[in-house]
Amino acid sequence: MTDSRINLKNPIVAGVLAYLIPGAGHLYQGRLFKAGLYCFCILGLFFSGMAMADWQAVKPPVMGETRLLEKAKYAGQLGVGLPAMYGLVQRVRYSSEANKKPETIEAPIVAPFEGVIAYRDEEQTFEEEVTGVITLQPAKADYGGRTISGELTVDIDGQEWTFQLAPSVNLDRPVKSSKSRGVRAEIVKESDGRYEYAGELVGSIPRRFMDWFQVPMDDDEVQGLHRQLGKYHELAMVFTWVAGFLNVLAIWDAVEGPAYGFGDESDDSSDAGSTDQSTE
Repeated sequence: MTDSRINLKNPIVAGVLAYLIPGAGHLYQGRLFKAGLYCFCILGLFFSGMAMADWQAVKPPVMGETRLLEKAKYAGQLGVGLPAMYGLVQRVRYSSEANKKPETIEAPIVAPFEGVIAYRDEEQTFEEEVTGVITLQPAKADYGGRTISGELTVDIDGQEWTFQLAPSVNLDRPVKSSKSRGVRAEIVKESDGRYEYAGELVGSIPRRFMDWFQVPMDDDEVQGLHRQLGKYHELAMVFTWVAGFLNVLAIWDAVEGPAYGFGDESDDSSDAGSTDQSTE
């Protein structure tokens, strides 16, 4: 039974707030110590697990996922509220028709690049791992329509090279769990007003944080994360699940009050016994 000595205010509002942000419901009720305790412990545990898994511990199921275990895993994390709810948005974005390899881009992209260049012409041939800056921009395709072209500037053996990319750059889809966005392109060289094939590059550019964070993973990506993190992956998942389960208890406390007394309650059975003896 709810203890009348605690002002729970509106328990429904408190419960909703406690779910969305651990400790917020207790803050609304003026129970400051518990608000700070729940916020620090639950969110600290959750974000410790996230950091341990390189911020890829939260894995919402793909739209249409039928495996109950995958849904249960995310449901446990979803108990933390808003910190895990972005995954609901990401699973919609990931599965949308718009999330596909782009044929063109709306505006130029300038980003750090790392990968491999295979280059050959009449003077030299080489294959190098490189880092540099790539500039991608919308362009006209050879046979009509729109495509992607650009250039790559890198440093090779202390010398700056700029490579022209053919108007057929292959760019990975925008929303994916990987922090890197794949780029593949042919390198061309101008000769007599025409472009001739001179090699190719394969590499990646950084993907925006909001385009990889809490995005669903396929089975291959999950296995890759297992190989990368080893036992820390399992520990990270446990941390996020325990945080979700603890917040369920915090919500209960916000709605119903503490599940224990204050120590000043009278023992009815003892009182009844003493009354009978005095009567005798």
